[in-house]
This record gives sequence, C-alpha cells and structure tokens, in this order.
Amino acid sequence: MWFGSKATVGLDIGSSLVKAVQLRRAGRSIELEKLGIAEIFPSAERPTDPVVVRQAKIDAARRALQTAGISAKNAISAVSGESVIVRYIQLPEMPESDLKNTLRYEAEEYIPFRIEDVNLDSVVLGRSEEGGVVKIDVLLVSAKKELIDQHLQIVREAGLTPTVIDVDSFAFLNCFEINHEPSSQDVVGLVNIGSSITSINIYVGGVSRFSRDISIAGDTITTAIQSRLGVGFAEAEEMKRAEGAPALEGRPADEAATEKSLIDTIRTAVEQMAGQSMGESTPEAIVSKAIRNTLTNLTGEIRRSIQFYENQTRGKVVQKIVLGGGASRLKGLDAFLQHEMNLPVEFINPLARISPTGFGLDRELAESSRELLGVGIGLALRGVME
Repeated sequence: MWFGSKATVGLDIGSSLVKAVQLRRAGRSIELEKLGIAEIFPSAERPTDPVVVRQAKIDAARRALQTAGISAKNAISAVSGESVIVRYIQLPEMPESDLKNTLRYEAEEYIPFRIEDVNLDSVVLGRSEEGGVVKIDVLLVSAKKELIDQHLQIVREAGLTPTVIDVDSFAFLNCFEINHEPSSQDVVGLVNIGSSITSINIYVGGVSRFSRDISIAGDTITTAIQSRLGVGFAEAEEMKRAEGAPALEGRPADEAATEKSLIDTIRTAVEQMAGQSMGESTPEAIVSKAIRNTLTNLTGEIRRSIQFYENQTRGKVVQKIVLGGGASRLKGLDAFLQHEMNLPVEFINPLARISPTGFGLDRELAESSRELLGVGIGLALRGVME
C-alpha cells in the first residue's frame, strides 16, 4: 500500500525487536549504509497492556533510528498476522480499468472480514490458459483497517513518514530474490520465524504462489516453558536458548516419526493409567519436551502449507526451505527442520549481494544479525529498486 513518495528506511517492527535499515545505491551495487536494532522489551518481560506494548514499540523504533544515525524521515514498513489475508485468485480476462472494481466485488468471497473494514490491494501475477480460456492470475491482499491505523500511529510517533506498508512475507521474499538470485525453475519455501508469527511463502519462478502466517513461533516455545515451570519470561527464554532444538537420532524422518508416534501413544496411555508423567521430573526434561512439542506443531503447519500448495492444479514440488527470522537462530533448528521435512534447509543471507560497507555502519552488528534482517532489508530494497 502506497502512502506517498519513495522511502529510504526499511522499518521492521517485530514483536521483540525493531530493525531500522538504510540502503543506498553505489554504482551498480547496493550498500548497507546504516543499521539499528533495538529491543522492544529490554527487561525481557512482556507486558499485556496493548497501550504499554504500543509505546514500547515506538520507543524501540526511536532507539533503533538513533543508534543507526538515521536521519531520513520516509519509512517503508510491513504488517503480518491473522488480520492480514492473502489470496490467489483467477478472473476472466478483462480490461485493466475494470479489474479494480471487479476485485472489490470478488474479494467478498475470499476475505473473512467485512469489506468496509479492510484495506485491499492486488497485483496481477500473470495470465494462464485453461480449456482455451485466458484467465488473469491475481494476488489479493487485505489488512484490517484497525491494524493499519495502529501500525501507522507507531511509525508516525517514531518520527517517520510512512510511504509504503508491505506484508512481512513479501518483504522477506524480496530480500531472498535479490540476494539469492533464484532461477526461473526454483520452487522455494520461505519460512520466516519471528517471536509471535511465522510467515510461510512459496516462491515460484519470480512470484509468490502461496502465503500464510501462523501464530506458532519463538514465543510459543518460551511461554510453554514458562507455564510448565512457573518461571518468568526472561528465564524461560534463556532455558530455551540453552536447550535448543531436539537432537537428531540419525534415522530417516518417516521411520523416526512412525516410531515416535508409537512411543508417544504408549507413553500417553501409561501416563493416564499412572496419573503422572514419565521422565518429566527435571527442568531440563520439561524444557526439552516443550520445545519438541512446539516444533512438532510448527513443522506440521509448514508441511501442511507446502502440501496445500503442491496439491493445487498448477502446484510444483518445493525443492528446499530458506529459513530466517530471530527464532530461526534456535540452536539446531535448521537441522531439525531438514530432518523432519526431508528437504534441504538453508538460512537466508540478506547480505549476499548487499555490501555492509557504509560509513559509520556497525559491521559486527550487521554480520551477527544476518538471520534477523530478511524483512528489514526486503523493505529497504523497495526504496532503492523502485
């Protein structure tokens, strides 16, 4: 969604961090000029009052801009979550002048909110022919006006002028495309795991063909540990980081899954008869199980998303997963997903084709934060590429 002139700051407002990114063109290349990252909740404890959370995000955005030395005022940012709906639809061939009105009418069928309560945007992905009939492939995006208004308020109170509001998963895709230079034949599952949202996007031949946000992410693990052990959020977070993803057992994914399912079934039956859990007496065992259970649920949602896309009429087989986001840094997560999904897994590299050589740039911060920068750099790229 465009709100004005082009921007130079990519502002990624997450659930735990705000990332401010400024790029610039240097001849034929692109340079990371400035980067600031600020914690939204420095104490690590998460308030539940939405007014307190909103102010914390504003303060973090200001700190990120200040520490980066960013003085530019125009900002490109993004939203995500259940209030953002992405649909891929086909319409009969028609003049472009008629498309907008038709889309608003058609959107009522695809959007689970009242049309008057959402902002709509669309992109024509191309045209296809079925049975001799040409159809237009359209990407339709809606976001609740309430979400957009709240987001705009944060950006403006941080001292910036919002010029573009994107969607997290598309910004991540933009970063992937520019830096990884996929071929027209590549079919890639892009998985960006943040604190509260995991975004899944299927990249096919230069465009998105599936996009979905799910509410299983890094904080889901932390809160599970917190509730089971009765500890604070900060302590649960430390336990999560220390434990990491479950260790692999060196067996094929399908064999391990079958055996695990059988063992879990037996264990559950025994626990129900005994009235107590087996092997969960130590904090380490509780943390391990909380992580395993959450990652199993997350993997299941990623698998279902990929299968949904592949089972469509023109679906293709996903060849690999590209992983990013703050929660992707959980120790051993890439190996765990590769084992469970039976697909190659690699991390996104937002600096593959973007040089971190800006004057005054904290290069150590940039290098150590690669997995965190997919959305921020994807947003900032819109300011130098369009």
